[in-house]
Amino acid sequence: MKKSLYLTSALVAASVLAMGSTDSMAASKAKKMKMAISGSYQAVVGYAKQGAGYQTSTGAGTAYTGYNTIDVKTDSEIHFKGSTQTNSGIKVGVGVELEADQQNGGIIDGSYVTMGGNFGTFALGSTAAAAAIMAVNAPSVGALGVFGGDSADWIIKPAKVAVSAVVGANIGGNDRQKIRWVSPSFSGFTAGGSYVPDLTGNDNQMGANSGNGGTDASQVDVALKYSGKMGANSISASAAYWSVDQTTTAKNANTGYNGHSIGASTTFGAFTVGAGYKEINTHGNRLATSGAGSSTSSELSGSATSKDEEVHNVGIMWKQGPTALSLNYFNVDMDMATATEGEDAVTKWTLGGTYNVGPGVDFVGTVQNVKWSDEDSNIAINNNKGTAFVGGIQVAF
Repeated sequence: MKKSLYLTSALVAASVLAMGSTDSMAASKAKKMKMAISGSYQAVVGYAKQGAGYQTSTGAGTAYTGYNTIDVKTDSEIHFKGSTQTNSGIKVGVGVELEADQQNGGIIDGSYVTMGGNFGTFALGSTAAAAAIMAVNAPSVGALGVFGGDSADWIIKPAKVAVSAVVGANIGGNDRQKIRWVSPSFSGFTAGGSYVPDLTGNDNQMGANSGNGGTDASQVDVALKYSGKMGANSISASAAYWSVDQTTTAKNANTGYNGHSIGASTTFGAFTVGAGYKEINTHGNRLATSGAGSSTSSELSGSATSKDEEVHNVGIMWKQGPTALSLNYFNVDMDMATATEGEDAVTKWTLGGTYNVGPGVDFVGTVQNVKWSDEDSNIAINNNKGTAFVGGIQVAF
């Protein structure tokens, strides 16, 4: 009996020692996360001419501002990314994105940590919203983007045009600090959402977004995406909604806006066709002081500071071997002061192409016609239109 007990105890002790040795060996083999480097570099040269009326009206009297017709521009980013897996099976990743161009001053464009598992993937830090990374957009290729600031770099946006120079057909790529969640895919469907505590600040201060002295804003967004096949054709679609709780200062009380976007695309053979729609509606009132310290309120929607916006985008792309061509139409209307006939707007027609000459190396080219319009279309300095011819090389590494 005693011998049996001794033998059992010895086996248990040996097992514990073996397990401890295995854990120690695993711990000794574990290493810190290693970062991989990737990125892109684009260099282009192009010709663009501003509207004659816009140039001649930018000065006083006979003076005016003239703009170059030929320019060289670059756009480059370096990404540092790494990932590892914990003992419990959770995947942890880190990403840091560096803007490498001279004009951007080498700023950090985004930095975040991700944690993923069967529950989906959470991201914490400076990164894009769920509604942005899940958006399905109309196809476009070439040297210039349809969304973002490329157009305004070549055909200048007049200061009086309220449409943003970086406007797109979805929530956009704002990289403010946020928490983001994206679900695993179930039968082709993916859900996601984000929360931004401070949309307007760029520091670690707590956001001031309520009371009479509020100066900041918060944002929440939700999104749903579907990707699948119908026979030999690929189909993608997305829908998103977001809400911004804007500042509450004495002059802009309880203001904010809601937005929603939808997008869809399908690929059949060498062709891809897609479309997108976005609408933003301003809500709340603004306060104005009127005698003896009293205040009156008026609707923000339909005022000169309204954010009401409507976007339409449609495109078609053909891709065969190393060659891709696309045609894209993009229009934004902002209904500003209702007392003034017309809308602030931008309309773009974009013909683009790429030709792959090697792994990660493409020749790119674009012809883009842009028209910036102010709701008071009779004032030349507030309107501009022109066409840009741009070509160059794009390298991914």
